[in-house]
Amino acid sequence: MADLFREVDEAMRQERIEKFWQENRIYIIGVVLGTIVMTGLLSGYRSWDAGVKEKQTAALITLQDAADYPENILNTEKLDFRSGLRAVALLQAASVFLDQDKPAEALKLYERAAADSALPKDLQHVAILMNVRLLIGQDDQDGEDLLKKLTPVLKSSKSPWLHHARLEAAVIYARKLDDYDGALAHLNAVQNTQGLPESLYKRANALSQLYSVQKPA
Repeated sequence: MADLFREVDEAMRQERIEKFWQENRIYIIGVVLGTIVMTGLLSGYRSWDAGVKEKQTAALITLQDAADYPENILNTEKLDFRSGLRAVALLQAASVFLDQDKPAEALKLYERAAADSALPKDLQHVAILMNVRLLIGQDDQDGEDLLKKLTPVLKSSKSPWLHHARLEAAVIYARKLDDYDGALAHLNAVQNTQGLPESLYKRANALSQLYSVQKPA
């Protein structure tokens, strides 16, 4: 008797499956075909993307190995790279110029990177920071203009360069604007933030002591 019930149950299950297939076979086939097509497209895109990355990386290495590097980066108006690789190209070339004691050339590259809104924000913020850092030492630079350049970093609470920017802002307030309270406010923000590199605390403490002495009574 138990075997009979099992056979009946199996027959009913098979009938339900066949009925479900008949009613929904078009949708099922469509989903299967769609999945196959999407898988093929995704695989093709990944292969194409890897090829582009490899080709552009090789092109950048060729530029860096050239005898006229980093001048060739400086003299190329449009670097035909994806944004991340373009940022690396500009920042590395600028760093080489600094090592060669050519701050004017480095500044041009930092300015290009700082103005390129398509770059990854973290790398664009590095360019902004270095751009301002080089300009602070120039007597003809206006303090308010320098602070405006720093604004994108200072307003980005998630930027890893925020507290570096605060140190530069403190220097601008003190040296360019004679606003020692403004300088100390930025330094206090660094000193009161936990988990920063020790080098930032040391510089903030040193500047805070200096500006506290220089602050008019």
